[in-house]
Amino acid sequence: MVALAQSSSSILAPMSYQKEKIVELDDAVHKIGLQVIEGGHLNFGFSSYKTTFQLTPIQEEETMVSVEVTYESEVEDSSMPSKTAKSVLAFIRNLECYLLNGAI
Repeated sequence: MVALAQSSSSILAPMSYQKEKIVELDDAVHKIGLQVIEGGHLNFGFSSYKTTFQLTPIQEEETMVSVEVTYESEVEDSSMPSKTAKSVLAFIRNLECYLLNGAI
C-alpha cells in the first residue's frame, strides 16, 4: 500500500490531511486512481472517495487532465457534487503552480 498526504483548502471547511492509496495505475495511458483511506473527505460525510486522473498529451508542452470522482455519501446533501469538484480543482491548480515554477 502506498499512502499519500494531501491538503485541500476551503472545500467544505478547513480540510484536514488525508491519506490516499494508489488503487489504479496504468502507465500506458497515463492514468492513476487514488482512494482516500483516512481523514479528509471521509471526515465530512463521505463513506468512500476515489479520484482518477488521466493525462493526455495535446501538444509539445500541453497536457489535458481528465478527472473522474467517484464517491459514496453518508448524508443526503445536494451540494456534495460541487464540493467534490472544488477539491479536485484546488488540487489541479496547486499541481499546475508547482510544475510551472520549475519543479521538473
